Amino acid sequence: MSSIYNYTAFGLNFQSEFEIPEFLSGNSQPDVSIRIGRVPSELKNANKSGVSYQATKDEFLLEIDNIARFYVKKGTEIIVEPKHKDIDKEIRLFLLGSALGALFVQRGLLPIHGSAIKIGEKATIFSGPSGVGKSSIAAYFSKIGFQVLNDDISVIDSELKLNPGFPKMKIWHDVAKKLELQINNLSEIRPSIQKYHLPINSVFCNQALSLERMIIIQSKNTPEFECEELTGIKKFNAVKNNTYRYRFVEGLEKQQDHFVILNKLIPKIKVYRVSRPQSSIQLKEFADFLIKTLNIDV
Repeated sequence: MSSIYNYTAFGLNFQSEFEIPEFLSGNSQPDVSIRIGRVPSELKNANKSGVSYQATKDEFLLEIDNIARFYVKKGTEIIVEPKHKDIDKEIRLFLLGSALGALFVQRGLLPIHGSAIKIGEKATIFSGPSGVGKSSIAAYFSKIGFQVLNDDISVIDSELKLNPGFPKMKIWHDVAKKLELQINNLSEIRPSIQKYHLPINSVFCNQALSLERMIIIQSKNTPEFECEELTGIKKFNAVKNNTYRYRFVEGLEKQQDHFVILNKLIPKIKVYRVSRPQSSIQLKEFADFLIKTLNIDV
């Protein structure tokens, strides 16, 4: 009989046919099952299609060349069809990324593209486009004494709680050097890129928190840092546009659920647009600016 693994992450319980070492162990009734099997070659009557995905109201199909195909159904099931024999870290990378992102949308949750830390008794999300420094600044804050809830995807539920993900972050080679980490002790995310898994067990916050603020990071060509608090439609659009894989929402016919949870969340949080110099990220200077500007207790 094949082994069955039980995990907890993002406020959900998972039961999987294969190991997902990134997740924490759990033993509660599963909300989501993950298994290996054949998946449909295409979705009938797809509402939306992209280069690598198709979506209908209840189904989502993702294909990653030479790695795997993923089928996500009704927010309760993920089927993985590997392109090769083993479930490896590359397959898990996409499982824990776009496949889970689709599942969260199917369940009516709000996944934000960002890394979250605990400040006081509430959560702060660093959001923004890929490569802007979300994980980097969250990792730096963890180094100076703050706990981390999420990396890359921060999931908000219907009660507006931000649920912890799992105790690992993804950081680039240059950031690891700035944090004075030994690269030899870290595993690569993919063989072709210099990005690594960083275990954060000692600074992981395994507790759902209310969200206090979102800091949306962008880069610019001038040397100083800048901060603007967003209000009104700018605030709404900033949060909406930083939904993780926002393009999936329409295809999964979850626009109404998405709008409702955004409308509940927006009045309860502060949203800031913070601009940093486009050159290599200055972690200490960036953190010092945020601490001073937002009156963060250290």
